[in-house]
Amino acid sequence: MMDGIQTSAKSERAARRLHDRFSGKPFQKKTVLTMKYLALFLCVLAAAPVTVLAEETPPQTLKLSAEAIRNEGLQCVPVTSGTLVHMLPATAHVQPDVTRTVTLHAAGNGKVLTVAVLPGQSVKTGDTLLTYQNHALHLARLQEVQTRSALAAAKAARDDAAASYERARALAGTTVSSGETRRRLAVLKQAQDTIATHEAELGVLAHRFQEEYTSPTETHGADETSTLISPVDGTVTQVDTAVAADVDPTVPLLTVSDTGHVWIVSDVTPQDAALLVEGGRQETLSRSPDGTTAIPPLLSRIETIDTAANPATGLVRVLSRVPNPSGKLRPGMMLNSLLQTSQTGSGLIIPAQAVQTLGDRTVVFVQTAPDSFRPVTIRTGMEENGKTLVLSGLKAGETIVSDGSLALKAMIVLPGMDTD
Repeated sequence: MMDGIQTSAKSERAARRLHDRFSGKPFQKKTVLTMKYLALFLCVLAAAPVTVLAEETPPQTLKLSAEAIRNEGLQCVPVTSGTLVHMLPATAHVQPDVTRTVTLHAAGNGKVLTVAVLPGQSVKTGDTLLTYQNHALHLARLQEVQTRSALAAAKAARDDAAASYERARALAGTTVSSGETRRRLAVLKQAQDTIATHEAELGVLAHRFQEEYTSPTETHGADETSTLISPVDGTVTQVDTAVAADVDPTVPLLTVSDTGHVWIVSDVTPQDAALLVEGGRQETLSRSPDGTTAIPPLLSRIETIDTAANPATGLVRVLSRVPNPSGKLRPGMMLNSLLQTSQTGSGLIIPAQAVQTLGDRTVVFVQTAPDSFRPVTIRTGMEENGKTLVLSGLKAGETIVSDGSLALKAMIVLPGMDTD
């Protein structure tokens, strides 16, 4: 009602101006009604051409010659149905797989003689990493010599005790009393126990030489020198000692990681972590060594999502384990990753580069004939990884322009452009 009153007032004012301008006479009240109808008619007349044009202007279809299509690089693709999954971008870094990382300790104590590797150096199983003077090994060897000497003496004593006992048995009841015979038997048993003790000591020493001083991480020579060796094919990730440094079994000396598998660790906010799907897809992005060529993303699965944020950064760690047979992924490298979330959308999917804007409309160019392309208004949803979800305006199976759609837009926006 108010709109109608305002329109009437505007019409009256317009009538007054028209009357005064064209008649040269003052506006009279008796002409108010007539002039109102005149103003309303002019308003309707002014609006009519706009309405007619809006209804009668068809979508502009572009016709291009085969040569123009080649020159513009037009590529057409069919509209397909599918599902888009939102992938969360995150900063990531390479970390050694701690389940395949070995920190080496010396079996004995002593002094470092040589350090044969540097951090970041690739090594093979059995490669020498470090040699040291093993005082514990030296003492063990001296103990072995002493024990073997004691064992030899014990065996000699046993042999004498056995011979003495046999003579006592032969002469028992005559020149040797039964008490003397029992005493000689006791001496023989004591000598046998001494032999057993020394043999046990030698067994312990042999075990130390075979298991303690010889292992997947250490070997020893005939002298008192021990050598730390790599237990795996991998990379030396840390060196914590130097020549002439003290060695102790409690002190870590080197760390070697099997880099055949590494962890890709992504850091996300707690809010984003709530959207992630454990077991979901992860794409790790990188470039060629020259930094110019894109390499296909490395695909893996999200294995763990931390339940708490790091107090220092406020970010949640997301871990994925990936194969690294070539060793190109080195611990500490910074990468970009895409993490699958629970946000999805289903419908018609088209390439993102096919979507253009004309004024306030979002359009794609539908191929209606081999040489004809018509802009069609669409409504889009989520865009992900170079794909766009179409909510309305297209049908599955229609063919649209993907590459080259910007050139078609320019032909419409710039009047007079030669489409041939």
